[in-house]
Amino acid sequence: MKAVRKIFSGRKADEANMVISSPAQVTHNFHVHPDPETGALIGLPDQWMKILNNALTPEDLKKNPEEAVMALHTFLKVNQQQHEYKPLTPDAYTPDDTEEPSFTGLEPRISEESKPPLPPKTQPKTKDQTHDPSKPVAEAPSPKGKGEDARHGPNTQTTVLRKRGDPTQNSEDVMAQMRRICNPNDPNKRFEKSKEVGSGASGTVYTALDKESGNRVAIKEIDVTKQPKKELILNEIKVMKGFNHKNLVNFLDAYVVGDHLWVVMELLQGGPLTDVVTETVMREEQIATVCKEVLQAIHFLHSKGIIHRDIKSDNVLLGIDGSVKVTDFGFCANVQGDEKRTTMVGTPYWMAPEVVTRKQYGAKVDIWSLGIMAIEMIAGEPPYLQEAPLRALYLIATTGRPDIPDWNKLSREFQDFLDRCLQENVDARFSAAQLLEHPFLSKAVATRSLIPLIKEAQRVLHKEI
Repeated sequence: MKAVRKIFSGRKADEANMVISSPAQVTHNFHVHPDPETGALIGLPDQWMKILNNALTPEDLKKNPEEAVMALHTFLKVNQQQHEYKPLTPDAYTPDDTEEPSFTGLEPRISEESKPPLPPKTQPKTKDQTHDPSKPVAEAPSPKGKGEDARHGPNTQTTVLRKRGDPTQNSEDVMAQMRRICNPNDPNKRFEKSKEVGSGASGTVYTALDKESGNRVAIKEIDVTKQPKKELILNEIKVMKGFNHKNLVNFLDAYVVGDHLWVVMELLQGGPLTDVVTETVMREEQIATVCKEVLQAIHFLHSKGIIHRDIKSDNVLLGIDGSVKVTDFGFCANVQGDEKRTTMVGTPYWMAPEVVTRKQYGAKVDIWSLGIMAIEMIAGEPPYLQEAPLRALYLIATTGRPDIPDWNKLSREFQDFLDRCLQENVDARFSAAQLLEHPFLSKAVATRSLIPLIKEAQRVLHKEI
């Protein structure tokens, strides 16, 4: 008999080629340093200090001032970007940080060698250029010598204002290219929308009937005029059209209807893994099964030069037959996510330490997130979920691997698997290929073993698509 979990709370590319550098176009507006007597941070705007003081104790700020400021900056960026279109391809990840605190006041704790270099400024692509996921992301140049600004070079140079392109022209060009690569037919003749299942800043998601195949599908309708980075959507379609894997929620087709883009994806009727982990207790062999299926998806993405960057139970969808598929590549939607959890999109609980501390990071951020998702399957929620997001970021930055509930009840194989996923030292952390050979995954059984859990979770939550 399945145990129902009581709810007490809201609940083959070389990996070296997939490295995300620190954000480009950084302006150092704030020079932060700790007060030598009190340890208080000096130099941050009052509003930022208020946010820090609400989430962290004076002891936290005094003990780890650098990590506190980095956690704050990551927190602010997460809040800013949580409704923005998230690119899938690594070289598209170029957040524009216009207000970043400078850590020059903390020089005794950050050596010049340990600071991640700024990447080269990305040159605009011509309309004939497309992203090749197999090509490595350009490496960042070495920092400039002393006396030079890391972005602008020698201070004696004359300041030149940048000419801005015509956004209307760019928008029209992107829309023209989008029409060329999308299906030219009228989707209304093929698909019959049945109901809206979600909406947000990036678009509205519907379930629909494909009248040609008789299958039900998910359609995300995006108002392209409201998307600030239209070229990213264009690149996503180009990349995703070539992707097909049994453990990915696969792209089926795309249409342009006026100023709207329709993205048609597979529909999985078992709902998100979140429902299962919050409502039922999973056995080790079931956890191993999910980990194996998700790892196969991660390994496939990494082999194509792709970092997912948002592995968590919300983004793993289940078929009513027990199939396990990874979703959310920017425009793909979790159409049956729990409302309380979907409000946490972009929250930090699954972030690897190197992301929080703003170091260079690569494909192994997905492995850390997989380890956190495994903890979800043990405990029903990720570590620090009961903490404020900013404090969670601080704890990830300062604690490294979190405590794992019921550690002594886990098999040695499972303990070792978690250890390999949650190494703070990225070099020691296993790759997806290495984890697929791990003995813990030999416990995996047929995915149909998940069907009773899926049905029980849907019964408890009164869910049905």
